Amino acid sequence: MSNDVSSKWYLLYCKSKEEAKASLHLANQGIESFYPTIHIEKCVRGKKKLVVETLFPSYLFVKIDPLRANFNAIRSTRGVNDFVKFGGNYASVSADLVEYLSTSVEQHQHAQRVLCQLPKSGDKVRVESGPFAGLEAIYQSDDGLERSVLLIKLINQWQKISLPNTQCTVAA
Repeated sequence: MSNDVSSKWYLLYCKSKEEAKASLHLANQGIESFYPTIHIEKCVRGKKKLVVETLFPSYLFVKIDPLRANFNAIRSTRGVNDFVKFGGNYASVSADLVEYLSTSVEQHQHAQRVLCQLPKSGDKVRVESGPFAGLEAIYQSDDGLERSVLLIKLINQWQKISLPNTQCTVAA
């Protein structure tokens, strides 16, 4: 994201499910925009599926210079309904918030990539961190979106434990 001192982030209200279209048409006008999306696991027709969803449906952040921007052209862009306003004032958003959202979305996407690389049931894994670091285990199943159920041999007995996916890797 660029650092233009005179530009500010504003909030646009878009037509339903047209954030991507609005963002594309704004980019064609040379306007920077951002709408955070996340990959989430949903049950679609009885099967788990990874889908992309907009974090704030129907809203889009745009970075414009309030002294030079053509607000009417932005408002009439395909997919855009209008600027969000409080009274007669356009709603501005702090650059720190947009940066935080961007970073958070990137971290969530990384966690989802880790989730997609989970081992299969019965695979040997190695615990890389936490209290069980260094131990080998047998992968059983996922435990929600961010955890796994493992079998670890402790005191000559197999124990089921649940650990964050980031703490284990497939054993070589």
